[in-house]
Amino acid sequence: MAVLVIAEIGVNHDGSLEKAKRLVDSAKEAGADCAKFQFFSSRKLWKDDRIKHLELRFSEFVVLHHYCQQVGIEFLCTPFGVEEVILLRQYVKRWKIASGCITRIPILQAAKDTGLPIILSTGMSTLQEIAAAEQVLWDGDLTLLHCTSAYPCPIDQVNLRAMIELRDTFKTPVGYSDHTLGITVPIAAAAMGASVIEKHLTLDRTATGPDHLSSIEPNDFRVMVSAIRTVE
Repeated sequence: MAVLVIAEIGVNHDGSLEKAKRLVDSAKEAGADCAKFQFFSSRKLWKDDRIKHLELRFSEFVVLHHYCQQVGIEFLCTPFGVEEVILLRQYVKRWKIASGCITRIPILQAAKDTGLPIILSTGMSTLQEIAAAEQVLWDGDLTLLHCTSAYPCPIDQVNLRAMIELRDTFKTPVGYSDHTLGITVPIAAAAMGASVIEKHLTLDRTATGPDHLSSIEPNDFRVMVSAIRTVE
């Protein structure tokens, strides 16, 4: 089965719908399977407006879903609350749950109740926390992503063997969510059996924002996808 390559647009649209569309175009041209966004409320996450300027409205995600259909790439969006799961349900084919939500059982349960496949990141999680989440999701279509939650992640802290540990411990498909600089580690993860590779995509790594520096630009993304397909 082919590796599912997710272009994590995240908040690299900087709150602009037009920039989000340009990133969808870049993801498609680079050969990614999915263009992924994040649906959150700064107020609900942080109790203040510190990242409100990075929010997109639900109506804008509906526009992006239709735009992805038009372009020919899967629309994917990470929910950060139960309400977001309910709103997005009819627009996604699978869920990507962020590492920070792995202990938030209501979100996990809401995602499971939809019956859609779930991809779960495990950054900063203990095996016990992953096991508790797996108990909620165990009888569904679950893929666990190894992830080191540093932005960017130093190469010597990646520890790709943890991906194999997840596979052997939980008997699930595994993948890798990458925050390193460059494209070497995602390619190595594919060679080690990752079924999903997630990598942040930006139009400009020098832009101001939380994720631009740990992302790659479209040309590098295209090279990475080509190398992953060669590894397959």
